[in-house]
Amino acid sequence: MDKVITIGREFGSGGREIGIKLAERLGIPFYDKEIITLAAETGGIDPQLVARNEEGASRVTNRSKGRMQFFSFSYAPDFSDAIYLQQCKVIKDLAAKGPCVIVGRCSDHVLRNEGSINIFIAASMPYKIQRKRLVAIEKKDYTDEQMARYINDMNAARANYYNHYTGGKWGNSGTYHLCVHSDLVGVEGSVETILTYLQNMQK
Repeated sequence: MDKVITIGREFGSGGREIGIKLAERLGIPFYDKEIITLAAETGGIDPQLVARNEEGASRVTNRSKGRMQFFSFSYAPDFSDAIYLQQCKVIKDLAAKGPCVIVGRCSDHVLRNEGSINIFIAASMPYKIQRKRLVAIEKKDYTDEQMARYINDMNAARANYYNHYTGGKWGNSGTYHLCVHSDLVGVEGSVETILTYLQNMQK
C-alpha cells in the first residue's frame, strides 16, 4: 500500500477501531488523536485547548459558514479556525512522509488533491448504541433513547464541523471511494472488506 487512507465515521460505528486494525494489517502508521498533540506542539497551543476547540464549528453561525473556502488576507481566523488550519498542516505533513491511516478531521478534504483513498464507516443505531454501552461506561445508565440522542448529537457536531470547513456534506457517499456498514460485517469484516477493496484497486 503506497497511499494515505482516510476514514470518516459515524460516532459509535467502530471507525477508530477499524482504522487501528487496518493500519496494523498494512504495517503503516495510524493517526487520530495524535494529530491534536502534533498540532498543539507545532502551533504552540495547549493540547487541551486544541481538544476542546477542534470541533468548534458545531457552534458556528450561518454568517461564518463557508468562510474557509474564501479565505483572504482581510480575514482574521478565530481560534477554532486557527486550530483547523494547524491540523491541516499536520495532516499534509504526515501524508508527505508516506502511507498511513488518518481518522476524521476532514482529512479526506485536506488531502483531496493528494490521491488519498477515502473510506466512510456507518452503522445502524442499535449497533451504535450497543458499542457505546461497552465503551462509554459513564453513560451506562442511559436509556436507549438517551443514548441515541447522545449519538445523534455527536454526529451532528461532526457533520457541522465537516460541512463548515469543507463546503461539502459529511457522510455523502459521493465524497468517498468506499462506504462500509460495520453493523453488517463487524469490525474484522470491515477491515477485510477494506483490504479486499485496496487489493483490487492496485490491480
